[in-house]
Formats: sequence, structure tokens, C-alpha cells
Amino acid sequence: MRSVKKSKAGEIGVGFIGFGRVGSVLAVNCSRLGYRICGFYDTNRARRRHPEQVAGVKGVRIDRLVKESSILFLTVPDQAIKPVYRKIRRRLRPQTIVVHCAGSFGVEVFDAAREYGLETLALHPIQTLVGPKQGLAVLPGSYFALDGTKAGLKFGRKLVRQLRGRVILVPGKDRPLYHAMCVFASNFINGLLEAAEEIGKKLGFSRRQTIAMLLPLIKSTLNNIRERGALASLTGPVKRGDRKTVARHIQALKENIPELVPVYRTLTRRLKVILKQENKGSRR
Repeated sequence: MRSVKKSKAGEIGVGFIGFGRVGSVLAVNCSRLGYRICGFYDTNRARRRHPEQVAGVKGVRIDRLVKESSILFLTVPDQAIKPVYRKIRRRLRPQTIVVHCAGSFGVEVFDAAREYGLETLALHPIQTLVGPKQGLAVLPGSYFALDGTKAGLKFGRKLVRQLRGRVILVPGKDRPLYHAMCVFASNFINGLLEAAEEIGKKLGFSRRQTIAMLLPLIKSTLNNIRERGALASLTGPVKRGDRKTVARHIQALKENIPELVPVYRTLTRRLKVILKQENKGSRR
């Protein structure tokens, strides 16, 4: 294998084991950047039957994929990365860069990689990918959290640069906390807005109507956070110290959607704590 440093993109064979949302989006982006795509292997028969969804990327036998790939992405579910890696590591050529895209761990999952002469990379896009079309639109320009060996990081930096993205280095020991940060900023927002949809439903609004009504508020909140930070841009009854309004909210939730009361109380307590900390800091 020629080194990533000296090889042109088209001379570097890139393969994918697992071809869901992340794998397919990365494959198309790599293809557009000029990398030679060796193909993909996926145990999901439905994905193997519909390769036309990702133009120019074909399903191949795993033996061929392992043999031809200089860069091998294991874009399988997080819990499957280590078992898949252990099954194929003896068949990988020395200097192959093995990559996973999970956020909660680093390259420590690739145990004994040095013994087999392998390079490793953990490349986690700080982005939400819900489908090929959406993923292709949002992945370029995103941040990526990297961990890896020297050669793995060199390739990761190069790929992110080609995607017009930005790199942050997050070692394996810090990945669980880092990934929790991402979950707060992404997945929990889904949970909060689903709760808002449930309240809207009680008020007689469709889910689409509820989101349409709240979207300007959501966008304005995010813009304010971008400009001023989350705490400085906080508004609402907790910020004002309006206990009576908070109590009315809790009572209304108890009567209509009681399962949301613990969520409301937990978030209210968190806001009170950080506001108290802010007030102490401002007095110093």
C-alpha cells in the first residue's frame, strides 16, 4: 500500500463494512472527492438489494473488500464494531487504516491493531444524518471528532479538510463524556420537541401545526444562543423568577400529560441552579 501522504485520492481504495446512513453518505462523499471506492459489504439484505440508492457503490464479497481496501470503514452499529473487527483483523493487510465512526469510544476498540500492523482512526461526524440526501447536504462543513494512530489521524485530517470541515481531537478516555455532550445537543432536543408535540395534540393541533408554530421560536432561540450563549440568552418564567407560572404549568401537565411532569421539573431545577451560579459570579 502506498502511504496516504504520497498517494493521490484515486489511488487509495476505500471500502465499507456496513452501509446504512453514515456509510452511504461517507461513500458518496469519498467518491466525489476522487477516492476509489472498492465497494461495500452489509449483512442487511435489503441494503444489498438496493445499491442503486448510492450511485457508483456496489456490494461485494467481504474477502474481496478486505483485500482491496487501503482504508476500511466499519460503519456498523456501535456494539458490532469490535466483533466485526475481530473477525477480519487477521485478513487485513499491514498498514490498512481501519476506521469507525462511533462517538462514545476511540480506537481502543481496535485491540491488538499494532500486532497486526494496522493503523486506526475514530472519525465521528458531529452531525445528525437521517438519510442519504440530507446527509450529503449537511456533512460537508461539519466538525469531526478524531482519535487514532499517527497515520490514521493524517488520513482523518485530510478527509475532513477535503470536506471543508473542522477537526477536534478527542481521545478514547474522553469520548463517553464528549458523546454525552452531543446527545444533549441533538437527541434530547428531539425528546423535548416530541413533548411539545404531545402538548399541542392535547390542545387540538396536529404535530405539523405544532412544529410550524414553534419553529420561529426555535430558530430565534438557536440564533440567540449562537450570538450570546445558552445562559445569557435564556428567557421565560424561570429566568424571571415567576414561581406561580411554573406551578400552573406543572398543574396543567399533571392533569393532562402527567408523564411530562418529571421532565419539566428536572429541567426547571437545572435552570435554577445555573441561574443561581450566574448570579453568584456576577457579584464577585
